[in-house]
Amino acid sequence: MTEKETILFIPGHMCDERLFAPQIEALEGDYRIVVADLKTGSSFEEYIAHALVAAGEGAFNLVGLSMGGMLAAQLVAHHPERVMRLAMLSTTVEPEAPHRADTRRQRIERAQADGLETIAREELAPSYLAQAHQSREDLIDLVVAMAAAHGVDVFAAQSAAMTARPDCLSSLPAYKGPVLVLCGDEDRLFSIEKHKVIAALLEKSELVVQPGIGHLPTVENPEETTAALKALLARDAS
Repeated sequence: MTEKETILFIPGHMCDERLFAPQIEALEGDYRIVVADLKTGSSFEEYIAHALVAAGEGAFNLVGLSMGGMLAAQLVAHHPERVMRLAMLSTTVEPEAPHRADTRRQRIERAQADGLETIAREELAPSYLAQAHQSREDLIDLVVAMAAAHGVDVFAAQSAAMTARPDCLSSLPAYKGPVLVLCGDEDRLFSIEKHKVIAALLEKSELVVQPGIGHLPTVENPEETTAALKALLARDAS
């Protein structure tokens, strides 16, 4: 029996395996699925070390969304031989902008004062979702539930890790495997232009822009996102 290839999913800020639930359901019959747990650690180096342990020995396919995409960029920069195919969703490889660091500090303070669920419902979910999805209670509740499962201390740790993240613009081109770069055209956090920058850096990249979709294409537009991942997984990784 042929051994199944592994897919390592790395979720975004304050997210977990539920972020990829539609894709996991569609792919788990044909692949070994691993989801990185970002509840432990306070730096990109620690998160990546934990993810590599979870992935196990050998090469794997790598899917990262938002902060997960930032982590994926750093992982392939240091361990390109481990990654068969790479998917970068709703993300950037640039360092933190100063105004974003200020926003993160303010949100940590508010989370400590008003509770994390308030921040997730009033600030995170609206910034994540496309205009047409702003009133979708299922998606809002998902964002709130994933954040609540992490807690304020993890919120502060992940926020600090993103603020201190490295610039991968110069190191990412060393990766030569097949790449999917995917985003929604209503992503309020990382523009289409930022995704074009990523795609231009990678020799075997395909850029997919989903109309009317925000920062969470895996759950806002699950069928098309899964189809794009399946197309990546069908590409020759040799």
